[in-house]
Amino acid sequence: MQCLINYLTTEHGKDWYSLVITALVVDDSAFMRQMIKKILETDPQIKVVGVAVNGEDALRKIEFFHPQVVTLDLQMPKMDGLECLERIMTGHPTPVVIISSWAKKDAEETLQALELGAVDFVTKSGISSAEEFWELKDEILQKVKTAASAHPERILAPQSRTHTEITRVRKGLPHMGTAQPRVVCIGASTGGPRALQLILTHLPVDFPLPILIAQHMPEEFIKIFAARLNTLTPLKVKVAAEGDPLLPGQALIAPAGLQTGLEKKGNKIRIKLSEGSTLYRPSIDHLFLSVAEVFKGEAISVLLTGMGADGAKGLKRLRMQGAKTIAEAEETCVIYGMPRVAVEMEAVEYIYPLDQIPGIICSLTRKSTSS
Repeated sequence: MQCLINYLTTEHGKDWYSLVITALVVDDSAFMRQMIKKILETDPQIKVVGVAVNGEDALRKIEFFHPQVVTLDLQMPKMDGLECLERIMTGHPTPVVIISSWAKKDAEETLQALELGAVDFVTKSGISSAEEFWELKDEILQKVKTAASAHPERILAPQSRTHTEITRVRKGLPHMGTAQPRVVCIGASTGGPRALQLILTHLPVDFPLPILIAQHMPEEFIKIFAARLNTLTPLKVKVAAEGDPLLPGQALIAPAGLQTGLEKKGNKIRIKLSEGSTLYRPSIDHLFLSVAEVFKGEAISVLLTGMGADGAKGLKRLRMQGAKTIAEAEETCVIYGMPRVAVEMEAVEYIYPLDQIPGIICSLTRKSTSS
């Protein structure tokens, strides 16, 4: 290993180092350490610079290797994953991907890890052989490579650099309409759980509009995520179910594995779930396009942090219908992917840092209710 470190100090080594993602694997199981290392090194863009057997070992090796990404187990002796993660974010903010087993307790700890600064997670529940674990290869590689471009420090401190209002309407993009909002719809992916928590906890208990949320998240976590938000926020939060009405002050989170849309019969608007065949289930675009069809311009729509382009097409349709469209500013995004695409498509009317988005939602809502 010392030979590798020596090589990285040479000019050729620096050139090579800049082309790869360096990773540290942390797991108390020798089997899992070996498997994760093998999977990561199937990709020429990733180099595992070290492995660690527990949280204490991980902190020492992060200090030494300065990896670009850490994969972290939660259940470990001496120092568990949550304590280790908290100390990583305090001392050496580094993108962390949780790779841990799943049970109710583990799922709750995984959500805590996302709040503490973890970028993403992979579940290894029920894995009993190398062949079964190898089936997670593509997911692990994709999430580690995505994490390498993330800014985990923004999860812990999503405040704008200045406290002056920086509402920014893109030049050449006029206000598209003056319709009174009747619903709020929000889309998020990587970094979204913490962002959604911040927004919902800063809305008033008497918030007058229903809220629809599409967050990319595995099925087994959605109910626990919704229940957690329900205890932390002044609003009622639940997973959307077929036929649910849209109620003021209630946030409905799209279930995983299905597409969430709306159905209007007479004056009643209810949740309509379907199978769908798009890359994401739930798809932010599917939700936004359905909101645009049912509510036209009578909506406030928000696109938060995340990799890829999901939501940009739907946000564009909403804006063309006259809805108020907001994108999270790059300076607070954990990953500035989806909002960037939406801005480039001229789908965005307002660009705000995360900590100011609750205020603009309330401001737009007050304007509509007062008028």
